[in-house]
This record gives sequence, C-alpha cells and structure tokens, in this order.
Amino acid sequence: MNLRARLLLLFLPLFAASLAGVWMLSDSILLDRFDRGDRQRLADEVRIVHKRIAFEKQRYLDIVRSYAWWDASYAFMHTPDPKFVTENLDIDMLGFLGFDYVLYVDRQGRIVGQQWGLDNLSERIPGAPATNPETLQRDILKTAIELGALDVAGDTRHSIDQLVQIDGVPQLLLSYPISDTDGHAEPAGAMIAGVLFDKRRMAGLEDQMGAHLRLTSDASSDSTWRPLNIPNNRGATLLSPRQLLGRNTQQMSLLYLNSKGQPQMRIEVSSPRPLYLQGRQSIRLFLYLAMALLAVALLLAYLALELWIIRRVRMLNREVSSIGPDDNQQRLGSLGEDELGQLAGEMNHMLDRLEQSEARDRAILDAIRDGYFEMDHKGILLTVNAALCRMLGYSAQDLVGRHYSLLLPAEDARRAQALYIQVRDDQRETTFSAPFKCGDGRLLNCETRCSAIRDNQGVFGGFRGILRDISQHVAYQNQLIDLAFRDAVTGLGNRKAFDEQLPAAIIRCERVALLYIDLDRFKQVNDRFGHATGDALLAAVGERLHNSLRQPDQAYRLGGDEFAVLLENAEPPQAESLGMRLLQVLGSPYELSGQTIDFVTPSIGIAFYPQDADDAEDLTRAADVAMYQAKQERNRCQRYSAI
Repeated sequence: MNLRARLLLLFLPLFAASLAGVWMLSDSILLDRFDRGDRQRLADEVRIVHKRIAFEKQRYLDIVRSYAWWDASYAFMHTPDPKFVTENLDIDMLGFLGFDYVLYVDRQGRIVGQQWGLDNLSERIPGAPATNPETLQRDILKTAIELGALDVAGDTRHSIDQLVQIDGVPQLLLSYPISDTDGHAEPAGAMIAGVLFDKRRMAGLEDQMGAHLRLTSDASSDSTWRPLNIPNNRGATLLSPRQLLGRNTQQMSLLYLNSKGQPQMRIEVSSPRPLYLQGRQSIRLFLYLAMALLAVALLLAYLALELWIIRRVRMLNREVSSIGPDDNQQRLGSLGEDELGQLAGEMNHMLDRLEQSEARDRAILDAIRDGYFEMDHKGILLTVNAALCRMLGYSAQDLVGRHYSLLLPAEDARRAQALYIQVRDDQRETTFSAPFKCGDGRLLNCETRCSAIRDNQGVFGGFRGILRDISQHVAYQNQLIDLAFRDAVTGLGNRKAFDEQLPAAIIRCERVALLYIDLDRFKQVNDRFGHATGDALLAAVGERLHNSLRQPDQAYRLGGDEFAVLLENAEPPQAESLGMRLLQVLGSPYELSGQTIDFVTPSIGIAFYPQDADDAEDLTRAADVAMYQAKQERNRCQRYSAI
C-alpha cells in the first residue's frame, strides 16, 4: 500500500469520528447548557409571579385593615346604620379600592353590612361554571368562616389572606378583625373582602411579568412538586417541575393551598425557549461550516502531500538534518531549480518566520482588547500588553518587574495568593474577581482568568492570564441590590432594608435611637383627594426626611404612612431634638397638584438601645408603643416609657 492510500485511511476515519464527536458533544453538553439557562429563566419568572401575588395580597390586606381598624367601622358594628355602607362602601368606592365584595360580619357570623360587585362573572372569568350569585355569596361567607375569619379570640391582628376557589371562581379572600383605630378594642366581628382573578387582573399580571399566565381548575400535584414557602396558617404554595410543551415552549405551575392544606388555585406560567432554539440553530450552522472547512482542508492537505512532500521528503531529510540546534542563522542552501531547491526556499522562509514569532505574538497581544500578563512563580510580572496598561492607567515600565500585589488591596492580594497556589497545584484554570488599583488612584472591578505555565516536562514556571473590565456588570448588580432595598414611592429604605440594618446597628454601636413616625389623618388624604395625591404626599414626606438628616440613608418607609429613622451612637437629647425638628418639618403644609394639605401632622415615638430594649425586636416594639402614645394627642413627640 503506497503512502497516499495510507494517509487517506488515516485521515478519513479521524475526520468522520471528529464530526460525530462534535455532534454528540454539542447535543449533550452545549444544548443542555442552553436548556438550563431557559429553565432558570422560567424559574425566575415563576418566583417573580409568586412574589408579585404575595405583594398584592399584603397590599389588599393593608387596605382591609385600614377599614377594619376604624372607629367608624367599630361604631357601625355596635349600631348598624345603612348610611354607613352607602357613604363608605358604594360600588364606585369598591371598584376604586380594587375589591369585588366587602362584608361586615358580627361574631355570630351574621352580615351587618355588605357590598357586592359580582356582575358578569361568565364574561369576566371565562370557563367559570354558571353559579347563582346568592349561592356564591353564601359560599363566600361560609368559606371565610371555615378558614377562621371569626376565630379571633381577642386578637385584633388575626387575619386571613388566601387564594381560594369558591364555586369555581378564583379569588383572593381577605379578613381582618373590626376594632377601633388603634386596634386595641375587643373585636366586634370581622371585615371580609375579596378580589376576583378575572381576565383584567390576569392580563395586568401578564403585562407586569412578561410571561403567559393561565388559571386552571386542575389542582392535582404529586411528590415532584416542591414547596416555595413553609406551610402556615395562611396556606402554602407548591412549585411544579418544568414541563416542555413541544420544542419551543416550557411551563411551570404554582399551586396555592389554603390554611387547611387543600389545593385551591393553580397558575400556569409559560414562556418560550429562546436560548435552546438559538443554540440549536447556531450549533447546526457551526457543524455545517466545520464540515465544509474540514473537507476543503482535507483536499488541500492531500494536494500538498502529493505535490510537495511525498516526492521530496527523502531529499529534504538530508539537508534538514545538517542544521544544528545552535545554528540560529543557518539556512538551507539553494539546490538548483528542481523540487528540492524550491522546498529549501520554503524551509528558509519558515526559519525566518520562526525568528519573527516573538515579535508577531507581541503584536497580537497588543491588538486584543483584554489585558494579558505573565508572571514568574513568585508573582513578579514579566509581560503585560498595551490593553492592560490602558485599562489600569500604568505604563509597561511601571508594572514589569513589580509584584502583582501592587495592583490589589491587601485582603484581595492574600485571596489571589491562595488561588495562584491552587492553580499551581491543581494545574487548572481559575477565575478571580476583585477591585484593581489604577494609576490615578481609583479602583476598577476586573475579572482575571489565570492558568499555569509549564514546560515540556510539566515543570511549573509561572502564570499567564487575561484581565477583563467588569465594572459595568458590577455596577448593574449593585443597582439591582439597591432597588431591592429601596421604597419605590419615597426613595427611602424599605422594610427589608430596615429589618437588616437595625440588628446590624445594634451589634455595631453602643447606643441606638429609633424614631417611629406615623402620619395623622393620612387616610383623609386618600379619601378626599385620591391615592395618587396620597402617594405624592408620601413622596414629599420622604423628601423632607431625606433633607432633614445628616445620614439620609438611615430613614425608612416601613409601609403605608409609617416611617422610621435610625440614629447610631446618638444621645437621648440629640434624638429628642431631632424628633421635635421633624414635628415642625413634617407638619408644615404641603402643596400638591394645586391642593394645600395642612391637616396632616406626624406622631413620633422614640426608643433607645440599650435603655429601653435589649435587641432589635424589643426596640422596634418600644418605639411603636411610644408612637401610639404620641398618637393619642397627635402632632406630638413621645419618648418610650414602660409605665
């Protein structure tokens, strides 16, 4: 068998095996990675839907509480008056609040006052069974009582907020005990309200989420469903595994259970699989191009072997063997016009190119956008490219010969040292992210990917790596974190930020002062001017708080019209002086959309750590108590007193 046939038998099987291997690996690894990205995206969308529904539940529950904890509601339960329902719960007000029905029920389960907006159920909820409105109203009351709406036992904070299906109608069922405005009086019954999940509300959720949502009456589940939260007296939520609806669509479901563990509502969240489909198309295009390129390369290789190698290799061998390893300038001599002479010329060109390789490599490194570096085994920089110098603001002379710790803060330099040891011992590539010191003194967030340099015998000689600027990515992540801890209406810290920073302040500081602020008569603003004006007033209060503090980031909106101010290492006279100043600042009239609002004043409660409390929970409770004491007279600053 001649050399040509042997080469064909060698390369053709390798060519076929390589293509088959690339095909199999792309399907098993790359497509699986793309699919995991789509699956994670769907899981994130489902969690966003769950959190949004939880937010809506809490928002509607706060509205119910504001009506249930109202002296007028409490008086109505003791002395029913039809005018109360007409004036406070007419059908327009019901729609404005977002409810579809509201009931005032005494402790014996009798309806004292009611307002219903259950018209056109078949149009609003497609697929809902035809139900007599009177039967549905009776079953709503029955379900609320079964779920414990009247099981208050003197607890004015006993409430329910559960997603249920009653007579096939999906809805959010809410209840709160009826007490006085302070919530101290013995409950006189319960206020029951509901929000139907009709086409309009589902469409609103879809617009907010960017995914397709569908309510279904199928409430079945199995052991593959996992809980999203810990079951409690407010029910639980189960999350289904991902299901594929054909090749282009994926779906996960949320199943809501009531407080008795009974399945009630199932929401299906569907979204496309863009990463998988794009990855599949890209892989197929890559394979087709690879096949074409490999076929062309194979053809060219065959021609080259036939014309320049197979017939000349013996003649070339003698000339090449005469070149010694130390003769860097030696070249192949001219052997005339025959094939050997031409090959000798090509070999001489190759030797020239080899001598120029270092210069060419340097030009390539200087042309890339990412920084490149090489270090010896001690961490001394040996080589840097122009992109790294531009990125960090140094010259090559400033960096070459210096230890890499010049570019890192002390703590990050120690962390980098541990990672470099791991690279040296494990012989694998490692990614390291940290702020790097620039020549002008600023810090630049960068990511470096480092690998070991080893010779032909595997002896370790140093490190090489790529440095990439990730400052925009880090800034975007920090922006997302800030949004999670920022109240959308006022721009102050939200409840989550308060709950994290108060315990941290108590651990960090010897003294902590907490001011609890509640706006008097804020509900009248919403009732008289609308919630838009109410939100504008809250924003104005937030701005005044922000401008009144030396550290504005220590002001928070806890929800509704409640605010808090956290002072670290503050003496009682300082905190009380701030409270008196805030009384004047927050109690001044507000000019909002052409309206002058001069009846809203603050009531401020002040508590101190460690004088009034030993931990964050007790300090919050003490400030809340002081605030309610101040609210008895309104527009007053009250320090906590245990008596």
